[in-house]
Order: sequence, then C-alpha cells, then structure tokens
Amino acid sequence: MPRFLIPLGIVAAGLIIYSLIECLMTPRHQVRAMPKAVWILIIVLIPLVGALLWLFLGRRRGSSNGGGTTGGPARAPRPQSPDDDAAFLRQLDIQRKQAARQAELDRRDAELKAREKRDPKDNGTSESGESNTPKPDGGADQS
Repeated sequence: MPRFLIPLGIVAAGLIIYSLIECLMTPRHQVRAMPKAVWILIIVLIPLVGALLWLFLGRRRGSSNGGGTTGGPARAPRPQSPDDDAAFLRQLDIQRKQAARQAELDRRDAELKAREKRDPKDNGTSESGESNTPKPDGGADQS
C-alpha cells in the first residue's frame, strides 16, 4: 500500500500546484462562482478537493481564442504555424515578386550599360539622322 501513496501524493501535489498557478493567472472576468481570493484560499486550505473544485467549477470554459462564452475580448485565433497564416504567406508572395522585379531591373540596367560601353556614340539613331527604331505599326518610314 505505501508504494501507491508516494506516486499518488506526487500527483496530488502537482494537481494542487497546477490549480493554484492557474487560479492566480486566470483573469478576474473568467472566474466563476466566487472571487479569485476565495478560490485561492479554498485550493490552499482544502488541498485536493479545492484543486478539483477549481478545475471543474471555478473557471469558465469557452473557445480557446478568448472570445465567445468566456466574456473576454474577442480575438482572432492565432495560426499554429507560418504556413497557416494567410498574411504571412501574402507577405512572402509580395517579397518574391519584388525580388523578381528587382532582378529584372538589374538585368536591364546591366544590359543598357553593356550597350553604352560597346557603342557610346550610337543613341538609337542611324548615320542619316533618322531613327532606326521600328515604327509601332511595324512598317518602315514612308517619307
């Protein structure tokens, strides 16, 4: 019989400590039936029974996000991982697009600098003074 009492005592002590800490950390608006100070006294003065009473009767049960039946402020549920967070995924997509745009601008800038080094005198005009860029309609200059 004594070999069962030691583990049972350890479990009871853990339950009492857990209940006491939870009672202390629970916001005042989530405590039911009695004021918080009375619950703390019950947990301490009636050790195992007080702890069990607190767990089953003393605190409000409700949604895990702090809203709904608990009477607390309604908050949006937090995502469990970054893959579940739509705002995080949206931000990643924006960063990816910005990086692609920057890479394209860098490539165009390097290409333009390479052209300027190759032929600094040619600024898009032919030797006759006419523009050698194609017309928007695809045809040649008819003048």
